[in-house]
Amino acid sequence: MNEQLAVAVKAFALDELGFDLVGVAAAAPLAGAVRLERWIADGAHGEMQWMAETAAVRADPGSFLPRARSVICVAMSYHEALEPPELSPAGQRVVVARYARCKDYHDVIKPRLVRLGHFLAGRSPGSHWRTAVDTAPVLERELAQQAGLGWIGKNTCLINTRLGSELFLGEVFTSVELKPDKTGRDHCGTCTACLDACPTRALPAPGVLDARRCTSYLTIEHRSEVPTELAPAMGAHLVGCDICQAVCPWNRRAGLRTEPLFEPRPHLGQLNLGHLQSLDEPGFLRLVRGTPVRRLDFARFSRNLRTIDANLGPALTIPRGKTIKRPSEGTTRPPGEV
Repeated sequence: MNEQLAVAVKAFALDELGFDLVGVAAAAPLAGAVRLERWIADGAHGEMQWMAETAAVRADPGSFLPRARSVICVAMSYHEALEPPELSPAGQRVVVARYARCKDYHDVIKPRLVRLGHFLAGRSPGSHWRTAVDTAPVLERELAQQAGLGWIGKNTCLINTRLGSELFLGEVFTSVELKPDKTGRDHCGTCTACLDACPTRALPAPGVLDARRCTSYLTIEHRSEVPTELAPAMGAHLVGCDICQAVCPWNRRAGLRTEPLFEPRPHLGQLNLGHLQSLDEPGFLRLVRGTPVRRLDFARFSRNLRTIDANLGPALTIPRGKTIKRPSEGTTRPPGEV
């Protein structure tokens, strides 16, 4: 087990590549595989059939990289000063999740992971490595927790005591055996702010996400029309949702991001429904070029606009008897926000 190489890899990742967090996990079969299997059996993955198709690979890092012995886990913060993630006083503002308002994180993180892989291989000739960002079939949050980067909170996000949960994650799987770090400890305590705040009740229990009810899933991964019973609770969300993170106490005290490439693009925080409805497909592509919003195709973009248009009536009625009034009537905080 190479402790000195692990120290060198971490220093390179932090000092030269600009990652905010780095740690090492053993490339062993993951306990989360059982939960994943149950989650898929319950149908909670919705239309994400690729989750079921890649479940076996996700369960074992050795399936992602044969003869893998270690996983180097990294994280970068995109945290900015928090704001209410619902309708703003400016009027019919359409909401884009905070992670999607900046440069596409894949284009930032992947090249740095490749550099980290070459750094490792240069000090361990004959070794093998493979990189992963969130689209790869790996249980990256569980690996990050095992690597000591934080813990998986009740909202299913990885949370770090210093940086909160607004984190982009990445991994380098390697055949080199590096000294692993201590697993991150849970610090959620008795807090249930995220569960209480979710307007679609997508978090039925701590650490359990029903993707079929999640606004992020419904606006991005879901291909058909939004279920009638869930659409009103989605408010003005066009891409993703920040509510379960915005109400988390750890994000209210988190340090701000330092990576300049993750500076939010102002126009994506000030979108107007009328303007968006006037866009054709080329106009939409120009608007979202180079950002994670590009993950949407024009058909889902148009569908989401229809949902938002229907919701921007006299009031947005939210489950559990909560109502979010239109901005002109004064209420801008999400239900359950603390």
